[in-house]
Amino acid sequence: MYDNLRFEYAHFNSLDFGSYGLGASVSPMGSQLMTTNTAINWGMQNLEINLGTQMNFQQAGHLAQLGKIERDELIRLAKMNKVNLSVHAPHFCAAGGQGQTISDTARIKAIQEFRETLNFADQIGKGMNKKHVPVVIHSVEGVPGNPMPQEVMYTVNQETGQIIPFEKKIVTYDENYFKKYNLKRGVDYAPVKGKPGYFYLYPQGRLKMENTDRLKSLKHEEASLAHYRRIYENQLKNAGINLEQVRNNPQNVVKELLHSGRRDLVESIRIYQTMRDQEERAKQIISDWRKRYKDDKGNFNMFAPTDEFAKKQAKKTFVELGLEAYEKPTKPMIVIENFYPEHALSKPEVLAETIKEVREELAQRLVREKGLSRERAKQEAKQLIGMNLDIGHVNLWKRYGKKDKELLKEVEKASPYIKHVHITDNFGDYDAHLPVGWGNAPIKEFIESLRKRGWKGRAILETFGAIQYGGGGFGVAQSMYQMGLPLVPGGPSWEMAEGTYFQAGYAFTTGPILPDVNFQTYGVGFSGLPYATGAQIGGQKPGQKFSGTPMS
Repeated sequence: MYDNLRFEYAHFNSLDFGSYGLGASVSPMGSQLMTTNTAINWGMQNLEINLGTQMNFQQAGHLAQLGKIERDELIRLAKMNKVNLSVHAPHFCAAGGQGQTISDTARIKAIQEFRETLNFADQIGKGMNKKHVPVVIHSVEGVPGNPMPQEVMYTVNQETGQIIPFEKKIVTYDENYFKKYNLKRGVDYAPVKGKPGYFYLYPQGRLKMENTDRLKSLKHEEASLAHYRRIYENQLKNAGINLEQVRNNPQNVVKELLHSGRRDLVESIRIYQTMRDQEERAKQIISDWRKRYKDDKGNFNMFAPTDEFAKKQAKKTFVELGLEAYEKPTKPMIVIENFYPEHALSKPEVLAETIKEVREELAQRLVREKGLSRERAKQEAKQLIGMNLDIGHVNLWKRYGKKDKELLKEVEKASPYIKHVHITDNFGDYDAHLPVGWGNAPIKEFIESLRKRGWKGRAILETFGAIQYGGGGFGVAQSMYQMGLPLVPGGPSWEMAEGTYFQAGYAFTTGPILPDVNFQTYGVGFSGLPYATGAQIGGQKPGQKFSGTPMS
């Protein structure tokens, strides 16, 4: 067992991470190249180039700010040191959420940004002769979700894209009024205890009422148009006008009326035609909307929960990106990350369902557009689209009363789709990106559960909270120290580095690793390593240990 601040030595050893089994996120704050070089010096085998700081183009971390020379050098460094690279895409909403609306304009902009990230991942794959470089994309970042649907539910007008919150409220409607809308007691509304005649109207009930009223208003508009059309129709009939001729050849009817001096009926014919056309358009609109906004149960839902609408929009984006990834020589792998609970598609189980549907649609497109066999298309889709499980984000469901066991069940359900993992800690209240063991996230239990279910993906430490919140280091050393992992495979643990160059407090960084003497002699130096790994002890002569001795 362990407490919130300290792992026992063997806590993660059974998972066989070792110092080469984990990876680190290279924060976009500052020089990517310098921090990548530093992380490589720590012995990281997997590095993630994090381009995901801000949606604002001017903020550090945008791919466009990573120049060609720096990109080439990053790839060269990784290849030379046999380091695997993945990429975290910039923060754009795959569903097209922006402010208080969801739009295809914003979604297309997001696709353009993600496309550039895929290009960069393909460049990495080509430079390192590797396929399926992981590209992490947040599921939905600009659309609010509904973690407490009984209190407040965010909905979207599917016709306009406007996001509208429905909150629980107290009403004094007669209960028969609820029955007119087919609302269910205890689900859509409930009596307020101790207050006869008062009811809680839940967001779900308000949503049903809004959709019912919207459909009624459409029908009322159609009925109104039909009413006025019949008025003019009767007027023309009473005047002896043949309506069949008006519908088939109105020009001749008008010509005859003008010739006979009956100009008053010409205006009536024009109004009649206008009313008839408007009625037909109204019928067509209602028919189209009923088809377009019909839910799984056949109900009319012009207003839909944001989770449902965001899922529909995000699926379009990920299918399109999957097709683009398939066309690239190295076929980058898109791994969709669960985001904060307050955002749509944040629950691992729901995100897994979405990924399943994306794979199915992508496979169908690959068969139809690329000529692949059904089986081959399914395999390609499975390789191109997966999930990135962010453990820190899952832990934030504790804000809404979720317990570790409940969260573990969610992860277990999603496990068949998980290809990539972000490891980070917090206390369930804020995405603090703390080192492992500094919060209360059940990291060990999550990883063990995934391993039992066959997961073999990369694990990336996103422990750069120190950088974001005042420190200077990755938190990698602290995480590995807490996990009792070795400095090198089979070697002494990071705990033995305490008080040395490698363990210099929370603002940890390796700093310069080229001391003058060794640099002049061999171009490399190791005086900052702990003695257990061969650093020079004061007073030793050149030629002893690493210092002054050529490396094999």
